[in-house]
Amino acid sequence: MSNNGNGHNSIGVWRTQPMYTFSEVAHLAHISVGTVRNWLFGYTVKGREVSPLIKGTESQEGLCSFLQLVEIVVAAQFRKAEHKPFAVVRRAHENAVQLSQLEYPFAHLRLEALGGHIVHIIRRGQPGSSVQALDEPSQWTLPGLVLDVIHSLDYEQDLAAKWYPQGKSVPIVIDPRISSGIPVVIGTGVSVHVIRARFQAGQSMDFIAQDFAIKRDVVEEVFRYAERIGA
Repeated sequence: MSNNGNGHNSIGVWRTQPMYTFSEVAHLAHISVGTVRNWLFGYTVKGREVSPLIKGTESQEGLCSFLQLVEIVVAAQFRKAEHKPFAVVRRAHENAVQLSQLEYPFAHLRLEALGGHIVHIIRRGQPGSSVQALDEPSQWTLPGLVLDVIHSLDYEQDLAAKWYPQGKSVPIVIDPRISSGIPVVIGTGVSVHVIRARFQAGQSMDFIAQDFAIKRDVVEEVFRYAERIGA
């Protein structure tokens, strides 16, 4: 497999080290903890072993890396947008790996360019199909939900480095180099968890905003997001 932008030494351990619990990933990706586990480690159904979605990455029981988080978020949006089972999304990921020779194709800057191939495979859903054999991938485009994730990412060395889970217009960022990768208010280091906990403890939005020198509307936006993900 190519190491063009994907060798662990070149992309930095901060993107590949296990740091997010399955519960945290589930909240951020809006899927179940069981789904996170299945996508990382595979599972058995009716005596048949189902391969994991993400392979060849640094993972350990109970934790995953930032790049795995991004790949899971993208895969979840593919599944939601296309209404396809896990097996079809996994096959699309496998084909993307084969086509691009990238270890993390769903977290790579080239995902949008590969989109036509990937979506074609997902919508056809034919066992054994290969994106390399597609005749007219250009007729397919990525679903809006997946494009939203792509456009909410900042890339370094062509791989996801920061994720703005509410889009770049909302000042919330997930950066594995800041505050252990938890969602924080940009430029402050204040976590969305702290803002939610303060409000639940009885502090007013105005007091929180003044205490952290954050605009009140930002505090409100952060609180709504924290409520949605259970931060």
